[in-house]
Amino acid sequence: MHLRMLLPTLAVGMLVLSGCSQMPSLPGQQLPPPAKPKAEEPEPIGKTSPLPPAEQPEITRPPTSAKPSEPPPRSPKEVSSSAVMSLIDSADKFAREGEWDRAAALLERALNIEPRNPFLYQRLAAVRLGQKQPQQAEALAGKSNSLARRNPFIRGDNWELIAEARRLSGNASGQKKAMDKAEQYRLQSAAYQ
Repeated sequence: MHLRMLLPTLAVGMLVLSGCSQMPSLPGQQLPPPAKPKAEEPEPIGKTSPLPPAEQPEITRPPTSAKPSEPPPRSPKEVSSSAVMSLIDSADKFAREGEWDRAAALLERALNIEPRNPFLYQRLAAVRLGQKQPQQAEALAGKSNSLARRNPFIRGDNWELIAEARRLSGNASGQKKAMDKAEQYRLQSAAYQ
């Protein structure tokens, strides 16, 4: 049922119910006049608690500074264990030499150790591009984005990988959208400079 049709029905129902809420008067008994409804004013923020003002928790707002306080990690070295870093370094070496299968195998081993590391999915996405597997590359970059949360450094690089995957797939409009997203995250990451 549409809201427009539901509102009159609710209004009639409310009127009927409000009429039923009065107790019948006894003969000779006079009921006080109905109270005038007060105009409801919105309560100020922080004043909605039933606690006395002195006991109400203070509502704090996040700082509105233009520059974020602590930058998110920019490289896998900042979040990866030494074992994972060793695998990443070896995978990068094989990728530079064009040995994509060996690089992918090492990154998959690293993912077994740290399955929530967004840098590993990002590296594996780049390797899949080297293997000419754009659909897998896009999916892995998307997984990296979901793990990266609001990290603009990772997300910007992932959107560039997605743009390249879409280019290889012949999706020009998708490539443009991905490049726009990459630029958006590049601007966000500039706030940490």
